[in-house]
Amino acid sequence: MLKIKKSEILYLLLYAIPNTLLTFTIVYIINNVMAGDKAFLKDYMGIVFTSILVYTYLLNVIFQKKLNKFSFNLLYENEKKIFKQILSVPLLKLEQYGSQRFYTVVEDLRTFSLLPYTVTHTINSMLMLVLCLIYMFTLSLVSALIVITLIALVGACYFIVMNTMSKKVNQLREYNDGYYKSVDDVIRGFKELKINFLRRDNLMNKFIVPNRDEAMNLDFNINYVFLSINLISQYGLYFVVAVILFVLPVFGLLSREDVISYVVIILFISGPINNIINLQQLYTRFFVANTRISNFMKDFEVEDEELESKKVALHDFESLNFNNVGFSYPSKDEDTAFELGPINLNILKGETIFIVGGNGSGKSTFINLLTGLYKPTAGEIIIDENKLSGNKGVNIQDLIAAVFTDNHLFSKNYDNYTLENNKEYIELLKTMEMDRIISDDKDASIRRKFSKGQSKRMSLIFNLLENKPVMVLDEWAADQDPHFRKYFYEFLLPKFKDEGKTIIAVTHDDSYFHLADRIIKFDYGTIVKEIKTTNKEELIENIWA
Repeated sequence: MLKIKKSEILYLLLYAIPNTLLTFTIVYIINNVMAGDKAFLKDYMGIVFTSILVYTYLLNVIFQKKLNKFSFNLLYENEKKIFKQILSVPLLKLEQYGSQRFYTVVEDLRTFSLLPYTVTHTINSMLMLVLCLIYMFTLSLVSALIVITLIALVGACYFIVMNTMSKKVNQLREYNDGYYKSVDDVIRGFKELKINFLRRDNLMNKFIVPNRDEAMNLDFNINYVFLSINLISQYGLYFVVAVILFVLPVFGLLSREDVISYVVIILFISGPINNIINLQQLYTRFFVANTRISNFMKDFEVEDEELESKKVALHDFESLNFNNVGFSYPSKDEDTAFELGPINLNILKGETIFIVGGNGSGKSTFINLLTGLYKPTAGEIIIDENKLSGNKGVNIQDLIAAVFTDNHLFSKNYDNYTLENNKEYIELLKTMEMDRIISDDKDASIRRKFSKGQSKRMSLIFNLLENKPVMVLDEWAADQDPHFRKYFYEFLLPKFKDEGKTIIAVTHDDSYFHLADRIIKFDYGTIVKEIKTTNKEELIENIWA
């Protein structure tokens, strides 16, 4: 939900009042000159009129600069706030609600770039309308009441139609949510779509095309209605002018001299009236966007403890204990919800541990708990003598650098280390056999497309540059060629172990199980076996038995 400071609203009001008074003065002078008032036919009146025009113009130029600054501050500060919220969101909520919500909330936020403009024009138009109506009352009480009634009827027709549009505008936003889901599917699943014509055809013809067709029709209807009701305001005022010209004088309610004044006033306030009416479609969009932003902030709400600064910074450890740790995914159907645990596991500094198990056995959930991406729903994780409790105590992520199975190479260097003139980086390129592919130490050299295996090698290099004591490798070797896979298990892992690293690796390569200190096997969300490595053949037989 967007918050605007009261001082900023006050500033808009302080501008609107003198600007409206000056604009009304212009109308007042024009009206009296046209009516032949001798007091307004003096020679100096032209100078006064021109001076007011120039002053009003300069006031508007100065204000527009301030208004634009205010508008962009409002927009970009809230964009930063939304982005901070996104970065603070727990992984579980992102998985629950989907990343497409991030795209649409930014789109909703951009709607508010017109809010200050809209509020200012509304205030100006309202003040101008009130002053002109008061002026009309001084000319003829009855005529003024008739004109106001007619204007109110025109406005009522507009607002009745406008109130029916909120649900349709919100429905259009829902279509866009679905559209962004499909866009995400195309980007993330491009290869799978390219090799399967039926899947690609269904995506296009059963989802994209119907979504865009229905969104187009709805968008067209919304804008057509907005356009049509805008014409109501325009031609409704023409009708009011016709009543002033042809009806009120006939019944003696308005003199011919005052008809000119009334027509001038109506024509002058037609702008403010149209503004008030036309701006309602923006207010409708603001209302829908604000509701959606509020729902986003509520759905992706971050607990206070997750925003607190860490009190204890960890640089090393001796043991990491899972004490009856359990985790369950939130689900409406408790019978089908996956549960992990209870897990009891002690990880010692310097160990090399392989995590094994079939699909759906709980390996990924365990890794998410180990890396702090998930919080346990039962039990506790203890580092040495420190219990993990959000960020109030110690933070397990201080100790861990991870390469996930769906690793990502960022488009920019967001880390504290630099690559240029970094001797450790150059040596790691050689160690990972990437020096032939990357021939220099420029950061731009790695911000390009690699094969999956090469990409994981680069991620492992960055993992090592973080210089954290625990390495988590989620099926890292699965995308390597046979040569480098053997090199990884028989040379790299022992090398990392000798350097004091604690290694937790998810793997299916049973040919190399004997190189670990321990094998932890998961099944149905629990640890079913924990075996210390001995004879290679016996180990494999015991693990898969």
